Amino acid sequence: MPKIAQELGALQVKRLTHGTVKKAGKGKKVGDPIPALHAVGGVKGLCLHCRPPKGPEAIGARSWILRITVGDKRTDLGLGSYPEVPLAMAREKARELRYRVQFEGYDPIAGKRAAKSALIAERAQQRTFGDVAQQYFEKKCLEFSGKNPEKQRRRLEQHLEDYCLPELGNILMSDLEPRHVVQALNPIWMEKTPTAERVRITIYNVCEMVRHDGILRNGLNPAHWRGNLENFLASPAAIHDEEHQPTVGYEGLPRFWMRLQERDAIPARALEFQILTVARPGEVRFAEWSEIDFKERVWTVPGWKLKGRRDKRQNHRVPLTDRAIEILKMMPRDNGTYIFPGYRGKETMSENALNLTVKEIHEADIKAGGLGFLDPETGKVATAHGMRAAFKDWATEVGNVEDYVSELALSHIDTSSTRAAYKRGQLIPKRRKLMKAFEKYLSSLSRSEKVSKK
Repeated sequence: MPKIAQELGALQVKRLTHGTVKKAGKGKKVGDPIPALHAVGGVKGLCLHCRPPKGPEAIGARSWILRITVGDKRTDLGLGSYPEVPLAMAREKARELRYRVQFEGYDPIAGKRAAKSALIAERAQQRTFGDVAQQYFEKKCLEFSGKNPEKQRRRLEQHLEDYCLPELGNILMSDLEPRHVVQALNPIWMEKTPTAERVRITIYNVCEMVRHDGILRNGLNPAHWRGNLENFLASPAAIHDEEHQPTVGYEGLPRFWMRLQERDAIPARALEFQILTVARPGEVRFAEWSEIDFKERVWTVPGWKLKGRRDKRQNHRVPLTDRAIEILKMMPRDNGTYIFPGYRGKETMSENALNLTVKEIHEADIKAGGLGFLDPETGKVATAHGMRAAFKDWATEVGNVEDYVSELALSHIDTSSTRAAYKRGQLIPKRRKLMKAFEKYLSSLSRSEKVSKK
């Protein structure tokens, strides 16, 4: 028959304290203080848990424990701290719990979990868009990678602070409706359509963080486009024509190439390298020596550096022509990471270095009595990125290659044929032949001038 604990009085309970080690072992010495659990009687399983004091206190923390069997499992339930919860109150709470468990089938552990879940749900209902947006911002900052995570962070911060929070910040997520999103987007939807669409996606992503918590009204994301915002806002495709980067047109490339080679500066060599590899300017700015294989004459651009690449593990291999290799050998190594360093000891060139070089060549040509280098359709000064379009036009009209080969050269894998080619090894031999022909075309005017001088 189980032993029944003696029923202690209030004064006896007050004197209860922690225990001490009776037998040395496991790093403990005889007399060392240890926690103790004292049965106080009056209600089966009611105990006072006494911990050793921390610091100069004479008595450590003490709390009530009800040791009880729920189903077939023994459980220790906390009933509060002593003396905040006095002996009489602890016994009353213990009796009530025992009765509910024994006669009503109450599960105190499940009850606590349910109460905790209800509290979490109640607090979640009180979260504003601003609260969730802050959580989303912190999450994205941990995920940003690539060439310039700080720039990504600043852009997201600007979208939230300038376009989202002023209109939506104080609205409860449970009250957020499509009309609120429309009110936030309306001021910029017509004038800054690309930015407005990115802001809409940001709002959508913030709402997605709580959609599965059952907080959003009707369980629907208020920033969803199809069947929702499309009923209130004009289609971005209908109101905004994407403006392509100005290009010189492939017919003007040889003359531009000749002017480019007259310049003696690292940005000029970087621009040459970009044209010869038809890479994006950012990929050239952040090109690293470790990505160059001189033996195979290949530059491997990591997938995470490539624009719009869903599979960041899928690298892009670029065959290097004779002039591209020559440019690389001209660059100072100095144990630096990047191939094309910036001025004044900076690791990389500035974001506008290549475009500025194009602009300077254009202005110098105008000054020398030339026509400059303008986009034949828009009349705007060409850009470094626009050289890719000039290559594409040349490859289509002069290069005599299949379309997917030139698309692979541009690191476009939007079609089934280019994706299949990637799996077959990226068609390096075909692309090497194409880029060699392109280099020959670029330098055609320079060669003809050399011949005429002879």
